[in-house]
Parts: sequence; structure tokens; C-alpha cells
Amino acid sequence: MNKKLLFTVAAIPAAFIVPTVAGAEEVSAVLVTGTNTVNETLKASIEKLPANTIINKYQWYYVESESGSSTTTNKPISGATMASFTIPAEAAGKTIFVEAISTTGTTFKSESRTINTLELEITQPTFDTTSNFVAPNETIRVTGAKVTDKGGAKLQSSQITYSYQWFYKVGESFTIINGATGGTYKIPADALEKGMKDFIVKVQAKVGPAVVESDVSAPLTVSKEPSDTLINDIKTIRISDSKYNVTTFESFKAEVDLLEKKYQELSAAAKANVTNYDVLKRALADIEAISKLNEKVNKVKEVSEKDLPKYIAEIEDTYNKFDLLLRSLDLGDVLYTNIKDILKEPADIAEIAEVRRLNQAIVALLSYENALVKYVPTSMESLKTAVGAIETDIAKLSKNYQVTVQNQTILNEAKQDIKKIEQFIKLFDKLSVNNTPSKQVTTAKSIRTAYEKLTYKQLQLVPATYVTQLLEAENAEENQIYYLNAEINRYLGEESYPINPSAETWQDHVKVVNKIIADYKTLTKNSAAKIIGYQSILTLQKDLKAAEKIIKDMVAYNNLKLTSGVAASKLQSTYSSTLKAYNKLTSLQQSLVYNADEFLRNSPDVTVDGNGKEPADKAAAEALKVDIAKFADITKYSFTQLETAVNAATATYKSLSSSARKYVTNYHLLTAASKDISGVKSFHKKVQTAREEMDVAKQAKKIETVEKAYAKLPANQQHLAKPQYEDLLNNRLVDENAPNLSTLNGKIGALVSDDLYTVSLQEIQNLSAQYNKLSASDKKLITNASILTAAVADVKKVETFMKQYDKSFASNPSTVIKAFTKLTAKQMNLVSQDTRQKIIEADKNQQKANETALGLIEAINLLVQNGDYVADLQTKVTSIRADYDKLSSSEKSIVKNYSKLTQAESDLKKVAEVHALHEAIPAENGETARKAWQTAYGKLSKKLEILYNNLYPNDL
Repeated sequence: MNKKLLFTVAAIPAAFIVPTVAGAEEVSAVLVTGTNTVNETLKASIEKLPANTIINKYQWYYVESESGSSTTTNKPISGATMASFTIPAEAAGKTIFVEAISTTGTTFKSESRTINTLELEITQPTFDTTSNFVAPNETIRVTGAKVTDKGGAKLQSSQITYSYQWFYKVGESFTIINGATGGTYKIPADALEKGMKDFIVKVQAKVGPAVVESDVSAPLTVSKEPSDTLINDIKTIRISDSKYNVTTFESFKAEVDLLEKKYQELSAAAKANVTNYDVLKRALADIEAISKLNEKVNKVKEVSEKDLPKYIAEIEDTYNKFDLLLRSLDLGDVLYTNIKDILKEPADIAEIAEVRRLNQAIVALLSYENALVKYVPTSMESLKTAVGAIETDIAKLSKNYQVTVQNQTILNEAKQDIKKIEQFIKLFDKLSVNNTPSKQVTTAKSIRTAYEKLTYKQLQLVPATYVTQLLEAENAEENQIYYLNAEINRYLGEESYPINPSAETWQDHVKVVNKIIADYKTLTKNSAAKIIGYQSILTLQKDLKAAEKIIKDMVAYNNLKLTSGVAASKLQSTYSSTLKAYNKLTSLQQSLVYNADEFLRNSPDVTVDGNGKEPADKAAAEALKVDIAKFADITKYSFTQLETAVNAATATYKSLSSSARKYVTNYHLLTAASKDISGVKSFHKKVQTAREEMDVAKQAKKIETVEKAYAKLPANQQHLAKPQYEDLLNNRLVDENAPNLSTLNGKIGALVSDDLYTVSLQEIQNLSAQYNKLSASDKKLITNASILTAAVADVKKVETFMKQYDKSFASNPSTVIKAFTKLTAKQMNLVSQDTRQKIIEADKNQQKANETALGLIEAINLLVQNGDYVADLQTKVTSIRADYDKLSSSEKSIVKNYSKLTQAESDLKKVAEVHALHEAIPAENGETARKAWQTAYGKLSKKLEILYNNLYPNDL
């Protein structure tokens, strides 16, 4: 295959290759197939062209004759360049042919053919109205006027062009309406006034060169008759503005529905002419409203008891919104009577008695002891049973009376207290004797926190077994506390540790100390506070590390001395540096260096090489060396003695010749002693500063600083500074008011007994003040500090409560009572007994007031009977209002049906205002005023209409 040729041919657009057909006759013409009708498709066929002819272009032509001549012209048809050609409308009656052009430029032509002419037909125009009548200002649209071709051409709407002309009748003829040439026409609003009563339209259609004209349409007549008739019919459905013209509801509904149907059949313009349609629309809405309410009343028996009160209230509320006009559809007050029959006001004497019994049963759940409130049922189970029984009886009451049961707050609090105790008991699931002591104490701590948040009432419900279990868990660490205190005491001393360590026992002591610290860290905070001397053990741990380093250095020195060939200078420097480090240790640290005596006795032998020459002052140098050697044991000196000796030795040393100074081989002892003197002098300044402070508290803090500084002094300096230090401690200022720590700790520990405070609020504040004056170190000795911290927090809560009490108790005791019930048992105990008693009395008085309020509830309910107000409504409302206004704000809150009283007052005011309109009607020319009264009267609900008629019968 010649791929290059194939590619070239394939690249030619819209070209066809005519295959070679053996024995075919070669015809030099293009054949055209198809029907010569507009919108049909003609196709050019090249099957008869020479073999291997490639056609790449087509062109269709019109054959047009020149005017007045037999000469013809071939006019290319724009866009007709394909093998197929859809005949356009403009080609109707014209002669056409097609040319096919090959790639070599050869043109092949088809025979000419003439397209059928169009013979158009059009139907009579019609309109988009449902009748032959139209209203002024109505817009009419032409429909119909359908165009077809007798020859069967399938015309498309886009090919048809319409033109219109509207006419109106003058006499017996029709005259053209200038400018009315569209498919729609708006009837003039004043057509009837201008005598333009009948209208027609004529339509012309054009498809290509063909044109057809329709017959005129049937005439449309302009008339207001449908609107005017409907207006008059609507007027008949009312007798007055407040009453429908109704004999039976069914016939009235049928009549209104028929009028609505007629209205909807009108055109938009005709509807706009119905000026009283709002009357018909209101009638439709009223029919629907009263029908729906009737349906709802009929279904009342299907409603559950739970939903019935709300369902009935909705029915009553809906009917009360009906005005006089709507209620005129309720013939004979049938619907109103049915509604009254299903209304049940809470006036049942038996239910009132049951409410009173339940009120007393709720109050009887509580008792008062030592001005504190607790439950009469002594266990959680018995309280739960009592509450459940009361709630069951409340549920048996009607819905209206359930809300009148008072003191339900007591019931709710009881249920909350039961739930609180159940949650509290659940905490004990985490407590087990199999746990470690620290875990037991930690768990007990969280339980204790929850326990102390319980109110006094709640505490009484906690079973005693759980309290015992809590106490046992809290004391689970006592054995460990005893052991640690004994171990710590075994290791502590004032100037030296009493353990006398050795190389063999050293690691044992280190392990014991580390274990004490590790065991201490497992203790709870409260238990850790009972450990005495823990900080000293931490110091011992550090001292062991410091002493161990010196011990190793001394061993290294001894080994070095036993090593032959070691230079004397190296031996001397090693000894000096080790001795220097040893002298920096505190006395406690030095007591741990078990090889110190051996080291001190094993000082290096130092010889001086004078190169054969001896200085003249050698004897003086050796005498000074003897004096300095005494500084190796500072304990034989007082500070003053050492300072004098050091000063003298220093002066002597300075007077020696440089060669003689070499013989003072223990000069390092002199420099060490000088540093000790300097260190002690610095310490003495701190002592003097503390001694000069005359404020007890400030001096105590400064003495603390001195104590810390003394503990850090090296042993030699501690010895030299001790007289001044002890003198400071023995002669410190004494605060006559300062508490005895043991006594203070005991008083704090005794703050609580049987889960209640044993002292007053003021005593707790006094103990807190004493504790706050203590130094930081003294505070650490108060092991019961956590008890004091909790007590101070409770004092703040009680102080906040007392502020509320002082501010609100007289005016609004209920808020104070509510706040009091939220206090914990211990917090309540801090409130004075006199105050607690006043709160209890106020609570009891509220319960008594509840009975008064219950009577008012009953009186208010009786204002309405069977859906209507009682006859002497004004008198009863005035009396109830007077009694209600005497109640306190908290007592008023009990009257849950207060809105019924205000509704009655509002209704009395409404009918009085309508009556005032009647009173204002003048004797003459009073139609306008009477109309205003009638309108207002017509807007009254049925309930208010009856009330009005009872109060002002002469107005009717």
C-alpha cells in the first residue's frame, strides 16, 4: 500500500474517491436525489463519475432569468457547499442545480430541477379568553391562525412571519385601529365611553416568497357585566358588617364557593373591577376557620390524656379570637356550646383537698434540730420511698392542679440529694484494702473532698459503714509514718551525724537514706506533713555525696604517699588541696569522713633544699612553723584567740627573708586560718544585723537567714562562729503573743468533730491570723495546716452568704433560703444558731403562705365557669387583687394562675372601653359614633360579648 498517497488523500477535507467499477458506463454528470419540496433534503450522487475521481468541493446554484430576457444566470447559494442541501423557503418555485469539483479542477454538473411553489393556508384567528367577552383594560392575545402548505411542505415556526391588524366596530362596519399591529392588544380602559364595544383582528403570514391572509376573527365584545354581577352577588352574603346572611352553614358555604369559582374565571382585568372581593375572601377564610375548629372539636375524644389540656386550651383560644362576624356562622351557638361542654375548670373540691394533703406530706419530709434541717427518713432508701409515693400521688392530679402543689422544691432537692449520695457511694468502688497505703490515702483524699462538699441533709443519708471505711483508708499510712520518723531520728544529730560510718557500712547508709527519701515521696501531702526532719535527711543525702568525694581524695593521697618515687612537691600539693577541701566541709559533713584522722596524722615529710646555705632567720622560720602547726586544730581556739594568733603569725611570716620562708612548709594552714577568720567575720555581720532588728517578725526572718548561713559554714568556721550564733538564738526577741506551735497545731486539729466545726467563724479567723504570723520553717511544723486551709475557705463562703443574708433576707427571704441550702454541712455550722433559726422560721412561714396562695389559686380558677365569666366578676376580681397585693414577692410566685387574674382585669377593661363608645353616641346625628361602637362590639370574642351583655344590658 502506498501510505504516502493514502495520507495525502486522507488530508483532503470533504472529498470522495469514486472507486473503479469494472464494466461501468462513464457518465459525466452528477445525479441529485430527493423531493423538490421546501424543507426536504436533496443529495448529490457521484457514483457515475469517472473512476478514481476525487471530489473536494460542492456548490449549489439558483438558475435566475434576467428581467425581460431569456438569458439566465447561475447564482451560488450562500453556504450550500455540501453534498446534501436542505431546501429553504426562499427556494420555493426556483430552479436549482449542483456542481461537483475534483482535485484536478474538473467540474461535474447535475441537471437542473425546479422546487415546488408554496400554496399557503391559514386558519381563522382565535383568542386566549374563555368567553367572547372582555373587560376594559384587559390585554388580549391572538391564538389560532395556523399556517400550512397544501403541497405538504413541513413548515417550521421560525420560517413563518406574522403581521396583525386590529379593528373595532363603528355602526355595522369595522374600522382600522392605527398602530394596533401586534399579536396582543390592550382594550382601552375607556373603551365603552368611546363607543369601542366590538373588536376583531386579521392575520397575514409570510413564508419565503409566499404570503397568505386569514379571515377576520370572531368579534370580542367589551363588557363590565360579569364583574358588576359578581359585585352585587358578593354584597348579598352579608346582612351587616358584623353578620353573614346565612340560613344553613352548608348552603352558605356552597354559595361562597360558587362566587369564588366565578371570580377565578374572570380575567385579571375583570378581577380588578371586583371592588368588594375582600368581603368574599374574608368569607372563605371564615368558613375555613370555623370548619377547622369544628373538626378539632369533633376529634377531642381521640386526644391522649397527657395532651388533652393543651388541646382544649388551643380550641378555647382559637374561638376567643373569632369576632362577631365570624361567630355569625356558628348558628345557634352550637360550636360554642360544644366547646363549653369540653372545658373543665379546676374547681374540684376533692383535688384541692388532695393538694393540701400533699403539701403537708412534702413539708413533713423535713425536721429541724439545733437550727439545722435534716430529713425525717433516716436512710437514703426510706427517703427514696417517701418521695416516690408523693410523686405518684401528684401524677394522679389533673394537670391544672399538679402545678398548684407547693414546696416541690423540697421534693426536687430530696431527689438531687439521693442522687448525690448514690454518686458519693460509687466513689468507694475505687477504694480497696488490697491497694498500697499511699493509693488508699490518695483515693480517700478524693472521697473526703466529695464528702466535705455534702450538705448537712446529705451527710445524714450517708451510711455509717462508708464513713468508717473512709477513716480506715485515711489512716492507712500511719505505720509508714512511724517507721520513717524512727529511721530519720536515728540518722540526725546537731553537730555530727551519730551513725559512725566506715568503709564497710558506707553503702548501707547511702541505701537507707535513699530509701527514706523514696518512701517519703510516695506519701500523700497530709501524711508527709507528719514526717519530722525530712529536710535534714535531704541534707544528709547531699552531705554523704560531699563526704564521699573527700574520702576518695584522702584514700588517693594515702596511696600516693605509699608510692615510691613520688616528688615531695606533688605529695605536698595533693595533701594541701585535700586538706583545703576537707576544711570547707561543715561539721556534719566532716563527721561522715571516717578516714579523716588517718589522713591528718599522715601529713607529708617536707625537706627544704637550701643549696648548702642557711638563712640567718632560719630559726625564726622554724619557730613560726611550730606556731602555725597549732592551726591544724582550730577547736582549741576561740575566734578572738585565733584572730590574734593568725595576725601575729602573718606579721612574722612577712618579716622573714624569702629564703627563710621556704622553711615554713605548713604555710597553707595559715592561709586556711586567715580564710576562716574572714568567713566568720562575714557571718558575724549577719548575726549583728539580726541582733539589731527590733521587730519580732522581721528579726525572726533574719534569724532564719542566719540559720541557713550557719548550716553552710565549714566546720572550723562553725566552731569559731558558734558563740555568737548561740547568743543570737538564746537572746532573740520574744513575741509574748506568739503561739505555741504544738498548742496551735492541736487547736487546728480540733477544729472539726463529727464532720462539723467545733468553733465559731471568728475563732477560725484567729487561728488563721496566728498561723500567718509564723515563719516558713514554723509553718512546716503545723501538720494540720490543711484543715485550717479548708476552714478558711469555708469562712469565706459563709461571709459571702452572710452578705447576701444582710442584703436580701428582709425583702426576699426565698433567695437567702435557697443559698443557705447550698452550703455544706460544715459551712452551715459556721452560721450562727440565731441566724439559722431565723432562716428556718422564714422557710416555715413561706410554707404557711403557700396555703394562702393556694386559696387565691382556687378563687382565681372560679372566676370562669364553663368557659364564661361569673356574673359578679368585677367584685370578685377587685377582692382577689387586694389579697394578692398583700403577698410578698416570693409568695406571689406561688400563684401559678396569676395570668388568669390579669386576663380577667384586661377583659373588664376592654368591655368598659367599648361601653364608653356607646356612652359617647349623641342623641342626634350619631350614626358615625354608633358605627364605631358597633365595629368595636363586633370585634369582641364570644366570652367578652357575654360579659358585655351581662354588665351593660341596656346598651343592646
